[in-house]
Amino acid sequence: FAGNAVVGKVSEHTSWSAEYFSRIVQKALEVHGHDPNLVQTVTGFGDAGAALVSDPLVDKIIFTGSPQVGRLVMKGAAPHLKPVILELGGKDPMVFCDDVKLEAVLPWAMRGCFQNCGQNCCGVERLFVYESIHDEFINAVKPKIEGLRQGIPLATCGADGDVDCGSMVMERQIDIIQELVDDAVSKGATVHCGGKRNPTLQGQFYEPTLISGITSEMRISKEEVFGPIMSVTKVPND
Repeated sequence: FAGNAVVGKVSEHTSWSAEYFSRIVQKALEVHGHDPNLVQTVTGFGDAGAALVSDPLVDKIIFTGSPQVGRLVMKGAAPHLKPVILELGGKDPMVFCDDVKLEAVLPWAMRGCFQNCGQNCCGVERLFVYESIHDEFINAVKPKIEGLRQGIPLATCGADGDVDCGSMVMERQIDIIQELVDDAVSKGATVHCGGKRNPTLQGQFYEPTLISGITSEMRISKEEVFGPIMSVTKVPND
């Protein structure tokens, strides 16, 4: 909108979907009389991203991803005094006070935790629920999570698309999620549903999960999950 050309370097795990969205953007530019080549998408591994970061013709870098890669991006841009915007991993909280109307906000909690099967940079990672409504919250949200339909959404795979949650993009992420859930359970957390790889589906599917009793010494309270986990902490005495 500001008149800049944009080159998007996408994760090597999202090359297919990036091409899909790029076509939408280029069509919008074309319809409004602009050159569709104003927006380009580059696929590839880390060396492709590094080349863009260090290229003197690139005036600004906006990066979304992990803190580890974010440091590399900042380091690569520093010799050129190139401005950098970093949106890195986090533990985004959502707070439920005692006067909340649960039926009105539960859909937002569900979307925050399970959109893109939890693989969402601005997704909800932690839910803090006041003690006076904690049990009511758990009882209300559990059947909604259990009712989520998980499967392959693509017609090209013989599916009808009638699903709520798909798979994990990265196989390794399933192991990370399981480690965080197992650590929490070993320290006293309760899994109400899910908590494991989906045994009924072939592929990288992790069941939508509700886990409560989260405390600060558990890894899941501090480390990014990036998966279909609703992680609930009770706020004592509201």
